[in-house]
Amino acid sequence: MVENNLRARGRPRSFDAEVALDSAAELFWAHGYSATSLDELSATMGMGRPSIYNAFGDKQELFLRVLERFRDTTASAPLQALEREELVGPAVDAFFEEVVAYTTADRSHRGCLLGSVAISSDLPAVQRFLRTNLRTTETQIAKRLATAVDAGQLPADYSASAGARRMVNSMLALGTRARLGTPRRELLSDATQATNAVLGRGDRPCPAATG
Repeated sequence: MVENNLRARGRPRSFDAEVALDSAAELFWAHGYSATSLDELSATMGMGRPSIYNAFGDKQELFLRVLERFRDTTASAPLQALEREELVGPAVDAFFEEVVAYTTADRSHRGCLLGSVAISSDLPAVQRFLRTNLRTTETQIAKRLATAVDAGQLPADYSASAGARRMVNSMLALGTRARLGTPRRELLSDATQATNAVLGRGDRPCPAATG
């Protein structure tokens, strides 16, 4: 009975892992990993230190859980938009528009938690996570572009891997510029230019028939 009571006091009955991780994300996003203390996390998450350790592990493990959740939710929107559109032109446009949307949605948390905040951490586990995530993202983009080549929406000699690298590089650049406070309208203009560069069409829009 004593053991059960201790467990009850250690973790609130209303504990919600996703809400707790989102709260921690806001704090890490605002202050970075190193400058965020466990006491601040405890207050923001509404959990005592023992509860945080029991649910998520130490501070580094918590940070990784936060990054995983962000990757699977907010940061997944651009890839979802890319897959949703049938034609490659609108698909790439939608990808970059989603990047701009989530990196400018909150004035107090501008940029990308992965590309603008986590990347500054020197933790080996975090760096491995970011490298893996970047490779996975680039691979998924390359597959989508290769599908457009097969469908005749891009030239037969178009390099899907090179196009994917351009998209990833542009995504990172947009996130960094957003973090620095670049206005959304300017980022959207940059996004249009990024689409043109990825599709190799200069500043001209692609014909509707080819996407």
